Amino acid sequence: MSGLYEAESSVLGSFLLQPDLMDDCYLTAEDFSDDRHALIFKYMRYVYEQDGTIDLTLMAERSGQRLSRMGGISYLSQLASSVPATSSFDRYQAVVRNAYLQHQSAHLLEAMAARSQQEGIDVQRHLADAQAKLEELSEMAPKQKGAGLVPMASVFEGHVEDIEDRANKKGMTGPPTLSKRLDSMTGGHQREDFEIVAARPSMGKTAYMGNDALAVARSGAIAAIFSAEMKAITVGERFICSLANLDSHKLRSGGFKDEDWERYSFGRDELDRLKDNLFIDETPGMTLQHIRSETKRLVKAYPDKAIVIYIDYLQLIPAGINFPSRREEVEYVSRSLKLMARQHRITVVALSQLSRGVEQRPDKRPMLSDLRDSGAIEQDGDIITFLYRDDYYNRDSEKKGIVEVIIAKGRNIGTGTVEMMFLRQYSKFAEIEKKAS
Repeated sequence: MSGLYEAESSVLGSFLLQPDLMDDCYLTAEDFSDDRHALIFKYMRYVYEQDGTIDLTLMAERSGQRLSRMGGISYLSQLASSVPATSSFDRYQAVVRNAYLQHQSAHLLEAMAARSQQEGIDVQRHLADAQAKLEELSEMAPKQKGAGLVPMASVFEGHVEDIEDRANKKGMTGPPTLSKRLDSMTGGHQREDFEIVAARPSMGKTAYMGNDALAVARSGAIAAIFSAEMKAITVGERFICSLANLDSHKLRSGGFKDEDWERYSFGRDELDRLKDNLFIDETPGMTLQHIRSETKRLVKAYPDKAIVIYIDYLQLIPAGINFPSRREEVEYVSRSLKLMARQHRITVVALSQLSRGVEQRPDKRPMLSDLRDSGAIEQDGDIITFLYRDDYYNRDSEKKGIVEVIIAKGRNIGTGTVEMMFLRQYSKFAEIEKKAS
C-alpha cells in the first residue's frame, strides 16, 4: 500500500465488493483523512446496518444530494475497481488507523508542549491527563491477529498439567490470603482476578489489607500497596504492630519499655526480611495512570512471580481525565483496574467505601447494593468481600472483637462467611480456633 489515500480507497472499495467485511471493520469516520471518504464510510455503515449489504445501485438511488458530495456514481465505481485484493482488507484498514493515530498523537504532543509553557500549571495533573490520552490512543491500535473467537478445544492446551499442579498444591493455586479458611474457599489470590474489600469506617479495612499483604509477601509472592489515603510510615507502623504484637498506642506515644523495644526490633527485622517482596507507594495525588505505570514496572521486574496489587482505596483514585459525573469516573477506574489485572495476569485488590444506607437498616451487614458511587464495582469484581463487626453497632454483642469476613460475590467460588478475631490494638487479624467436638 503506497499511500494513505489508496488505503482509504481500498477499504471503501472492499465494502462494495464484499459487504460483510463491514463486520470486521474497527474504523470510524474520524479515521479517514479525506472528508469525502469519511462521508462515504458513514453512509456505507448506515446502509449495511439497515439492509445487511452494500449495493452500489441502491446507494445511488437512496443517497439523493449526498451522492454528489460523495463524488457521484463514477467515483464510487472507481473505488470498487481500484481494490488490489479484498483478502488484504485488514492491511488496508491498519494503514488507515495507524495514520490517524500518528496524526492524533502528533497533535496531542504539540498541545502538551504548548500547555507546558503556561505559568502556574499543575504539572502532575498535566502529565496524568496527557498519559491518559496517550493510553486511549494506544488502545485504538489495530487489533492483533489471534484475538477474538477460537475453538473451545484450543483453550485446554496444558490443562492436564494444570490439574496435576492444583493437586500438588492441595488446591492453593495462588498466593495465600490472611486466613486458611478463606484459602480453602478461594484457593488463594488468583491471577487476573479483581477483588473488592468493602466496609464502613472503623471495620478494619486497612488492617485487613495489611495482614493480607503480609501473607502474600511471606509466601514469596510480590505484594504492592498503593496508598492514596495514608502515609507509608503510618501503614508501615501498622505492619510492625501486626508482626510483633506491639500495642499501637505505645508506638504512637513512644512509651516503650524494654519488651516493647524487643517487639519493635522483631517487627523491623521481619520487614527487612520481606524487602524484596513487599512494596508501598504513597505518591501524593496518585492517579490511575501512575498506578498503571508502576504496576507495569513491577511486572517487568518480576516476570516469574505472582503479584498482588492493593489499592487503598478505590474512590480516592482520580481517573486522570474528566467525566460528566463522579459515578462515571469511578466506573472508569474500576474497569481499568480490572483490565489491568487481566492484561498483566496479576491480582488487584481494591478497598472500597460503602454508602451510608447500611446505617439505616436494622441488620447492618453490608449488601452488594451498598457499594458506593457505582454499580460497576459490583459488576467488575470477581470476588467482593465485606467486613462487619457486630460489636461496633451493638454494645452487648456476644461477638466481641470478631469480624465477619463475608464473601458476598465469588465468581468462581460461591459465597460464604469466615469469622476472624480483630485485635485492634495490634492492627491484626487472627484465626479463630475451632472448638474440638
